[in-house]
Amino acid sequence: MLIYNNQHFMVNNEFANAVQKGLNDKQKHLSPKFFYDKIGSKLFEEICNQPEYYLNRIESQILTTSVSEIMNTLKEKEISVIELGNGNSVKTRILLKRFHANLNKVCYFPIDVSLKMLKKSMKDLSTEYKDLEIFGTCSDYVSGLRKVNEFMKMKNKIPQKKLLIFLGSSIGNFDPQQAKNFLHTLSKYMRKEDLFLIGIDLEKEKSILDKAYNDRMGITAKFNLNVLARINRELDGEFKLASFEHRSFYNKQKHRIEMYLESEMDQEVKIGTIEKSFRFKKGETIHTENSYKYSQNALNLLVKKSGLEMIRKFTDPKKQYALVLLKKVSGTAKS
Repeated sequence: MLIYNNQHFMVNNEFANAVQKGLNDKQKHLSPKFFYDKIGSKLFEEICNQPEYYLNRIESQILTTSVSEIMNTLKEKEISVIELGNGNSVKTRILLKRFHANLNKVCYFPIDVSLKMLKKSMKDLSTEYKDLEIFGTCSDYVSGLRKVNEFMKMKNKIPQKKLLIFLGSSIGNFDPQQAKNFLHTLSKYMRKEDLFLIGIDLEKEKSILDKAYNDRMGITAKFNLNVLARINRELDGEFKLASFEHRSFYNKQKHRIEMYLESEMDQEVKIGTIEKSFRFKKGETIHTENSYKYSQNALNLLVKKSGLEMIRKFTDPKKQYALVLLKKVSGTAKS
């Protein structure tokens, strides 16, 4: 069941406006949220299967080894699982499989900006778990969570205890201040008994990070370049992908991976929908993504400043990645 469909919120007008603003700035930039059209989502699935891309593999391992403790921490036999950015829900299945087998009732609320991915995930899970109640929301995260809360209040048979999940270290796409604000906003839609499971990529050797975002098969490069191809498809753009190069590196001072598209020549690109052309000098870049990596101290500070409290932290043996189980700090106001 689709309870809220705002599928056009990020296409056409918003996409065009964001592209126009981003390419007009001194440091040209495009938001990483525009990576995930149908083609981009498939490319990201391929990235997750590359040997250099440790995040997906390690996070899945941690979920597998910690699912029993997560379930025991819930202390309830009924739960509503709300996932921010579910994608294909592959890792989510690790949780849902155990919950479905051991709890009396589980409802799943995936929230995703891609309607096609959302529908496919819901269909696949409905086939796999015949009696799992699934309520999808096509929206941005905050609006989606608000809609889910409103829906839950109207339905007596929906479990009221929530487990929010935000996997894949997607929080790393926010700068630290944005991450704090985002988590603080989400906490407003949590009750004191709700829990929040979030994936956090931890600091590690620069060589490991650089390889993860520059895989030998060049899938990450295709993923990065696809945002230009999307402008061509949806906004009548005239980008020549062969004249841009994927660049990615770990900025140790800022504790983040930075991804860019670099112009290989002086060129001018017309975008028909917004009736404007943009000039690029040779070597000029479009900044497409940051992915912040957290030290233990930085992680603790982020949680504390967000109005949340860490109750469990699960890591791999090498402490390269963390799954953190959070709850709302007592006394924090609820929206």
